[in-house]
Amino acid sequence: MPAFEGSKRCAVALLFGGPSAERDISAGSLKPWVTYLTEDPRVELTVIFLGLDLSAYRLPRRFDHANTCADFERFLGPEDRLTDAELDGLLRASDLAIPMLHGAHGEDGVIQKRFEELGVTYLFSEPGPLEATFDKAQTHARLASIGLPIPRHRLIEGEPDPESLLDWIRTELTPQCVAGRELLCAVKPARSGSSLGVSLVAEERELEPALAAAREYDQCILIEQVLVGTEFSVIVLDGGDGSPWALAPTEVRAGGEVYDTRQKYLHGSGSRLYTPLRGESWVEPVRRAAERAYGELGMRHLARVDGFVCEGEVFVTDVNGISGMGFSSFAFLQTAMVGISHRRLIEHLIGTALGRQLPARKGGELGPRRGRIHLLFGGATSERQVSRQSGCFAGLCLEAAGYDVHFHLMTSDHRFAEVGLFLALHHDVEEIEDLVREPARIDRVRELAAGIGAEFAGSKSADWGEARERALAVGEPTDLEGVVRGADGVFVALHGGVGEDGSIQAALEVLGVPFNGCDARGSSLCADKGDLLAHIESCEIEGVRVPGQHRVDRRELVEWIARCPEQADWDREFAALCEQLKSPALVVKPRSDGCSTGVKRLDDGRMFGAWLRSVAALRERIPPGEMGPRAAEVPLPIPMPREWLIEGAVCDPGDLEPADLTGPAPGSPAWFAGRRTVELTCAVVEREGRLECASPTIALAAGSELSLAEKFQQGVGTNLFLGAYLSTERLDVVRGRVEAIARAAGVRGYARIDCFCDLRDDSLILIEINTIPGMTEATVLYPQVCDAFGWSPPELLAHLLELGAERVEADR
Repeated sequence: MPAFEGSKRCAVALLFGGPSAERDISAGSLKPWVTYLTEDPRVELTVIFLGLDLSAYRLPRRFDHANTCADFERFLGPEDRLTDAELDGLLRASDLAIPMLHGAHGEDGVIQKRFEELGVTYLFSEPGPLEATFDKAQTHARLASIGLPIPRHRLIEGEPDPESLLDWIRTELTPQCVAGRELLCAVKPARSGSSLGVSLVAEERELEPALAAAREYDQCILIEQVLVGTEFSVIVLDGGDGSPWALAPTEVRAGGEVYDTRQKYLHGSGSRLYTPLRGESWVEPVRRAAERAYGELGMRHLARVDGFVCEGEVFVTDVNGISGMGFSSFAFLQTAMVGISHRRLIEHLIGTALGRQLPARKGGELGPRRGRIHLLFGGATSERQVSRQSGCFAGLCLEAAGYDVHFHLMTSDHRFAEVGLFLALHHDVEEIEDLVREPARIDRVRELAAGIGAEFAGSKSADWGEARERALAVGEPTDLEGVVRGADGVFVALHGGVGEDGSIQAALEVLGVPFNGCDARGSSLCADKGDLLAHIESCEIEGVRVPGQHRVDRRELVEWIARCPEQADWDREFAALCEQLKSPALVVKPRSDGCSTGVKRLDDGRMFGAWLRSVAALRERIPPGEMGPRAAEVPLPIPMPREWLIEGAVCDPGDLEPADLTGPAPGSPAWFAGRRTVELTCAVVEREGRLECASPTIALAAGSELSLAEKFQQGVGTNLFLGAYLSTERLDVVRGRVEAIARAAGVRGYARIDCFCDLRDDSLILIEINTIPGMTEATVLYPQVCDAFGWSPPELLAHLLELGAERVEADR
């Protein structure tokens, strides 16, 4: 493949968003490309956002790492809008267009037709193959024509006759038992993805609701045979000679009946993934079936093939022309196994699409080294899954910034083991721990990876050997002193427990190793939500107050239950606490745990009693509906904390009423004007010797409190810049008060401060301070810092390490 001509930078137009229900997944797939290409001096990157009406906007850089399209689209102005002629001109001037558009307009071939009319070179498949694979019925027909088994199915267009449809299901489909339920059929939109609108039907009365759910995404509906067996997903790339090259398939063990959107994008939410398949004898048949499907359907560059090993055959159920490409997606997990890093995959895809390589990097492929960093993630707290996401994203950003990053998993028994990128990308900490404990399994993965890598035609496969060994590395468990040996610095991405209560920080201070974030003293104070709020209240900061608190331990909870045998007793106790804490509702939370685990607003005595009984019984979760007819499941911390806080809830009077669907849309100017309080998330960063508040954002919760998904799941949760609603003078007052809180708490380096703002006087009600805040690609920390200081995630995280090094140097 020839090199890119001369010293000219490669102009890349990266498109995302669009009109489909998968637009927010598109915003997640955007991030690896933006992270690496923004830092690459060989590339001139333009990011283009397509709105619901397909209006095009040149995306301002501060929105590159927004989690959802709703975070920014209402704030795009006329200066960002591109006319059709301007968009066409920008595309024609690009060397390559990358349509990171999931669902309609991207995976159905529509935008690709526009590229072809303009003569623009673009990544991924051509219009015809995309149109065929976007329609599941067409896909089934094409695959059946080459002899691949497909599920029995029926396409429903328009309104079906219910009795006729039920007769067909009874006659043609065999019920299958899944997770203890006998299922009649699967119902799914014919043209959609990300498991949106998919239902499994066990009883005839469930059919009509399932059809209605699918119809929300497409008017054509597929009724399918339920396949019971091993579910898989496999990435197929163009090999060195252009022929299909399938990677190692991942086995999907869903946490419920369906591997749904939440399980796909909220890691650690119940599903388990195994790469490669545990049934090793099926690895090659699955790969060959995926390659046949890819080739027959005319795919190119990259696609994802999904299916089941069932009844001794490989069934292909879906071919995805533009696979999800978030940082921990199957695409990056499976390529890491054969020695292809995120950067290398992105460069490989660009080079394949262009037919020529990017010029060599100055200083070598990975650029100049800035030191060796050992990154800590995992742990034994209920926050370990978010820690894995934070650690993975932070590590890859630091790599993009020029650091030599080594991942170290903190196991459940508080030991540390170095793990390669392939292990770090697994979606669940338990999956990684299993691999660490099973060296024979890792040895077999290495053998399979070497064989699959050798199938790639061309010289690159030989170059991947060293990278593959590092990606599959598993070190011997050791203590923290062993971890820091040879490191120029440590990046702590451990949420909760010893990672955030000052224990790790104190040990690193004794060892004299630079690390990110707060020192031991500040970390210890901020980790205890009770002591922190008492301390801040004692500081008497102007314009800052704290909610009332009642502390209770497990022994007291059991005694409480014993003296409250009737519902009337719970109602009385609830009313007494509300009066004591001067609030119409209560919030319960662990005293020293985070990530929203166990945090719940209680609106009445029934909810109060259900919560108390569940905590006292050491339950892992409170099931849906137990705290009220519409109440969602409430996960509880593991292990169960000994001490809890009951706080007076900060809420507007209308927050306790049923949602008013006729009122102003949340986030609209009219909504804001009607609010008395708004919940804020505020990043503070140490710059030039002082703590500065970045751009605060309003956190919009779908329920009574922010869920784990709204904080950390790709494509879920909306955060709006407070500066869009307040004058500069008022915003400066809020930021000044946030900075005063951070100084009083002894924050160093950076932190996230959660509070409510009383809009009557812009005073703040402090809720908590996180000294190791969430650092996943979905967290709002990065857009806030980029908006305020112009820093990308790699620049921010490198800055935090530099602060740690300066602190160690100053203490010598």
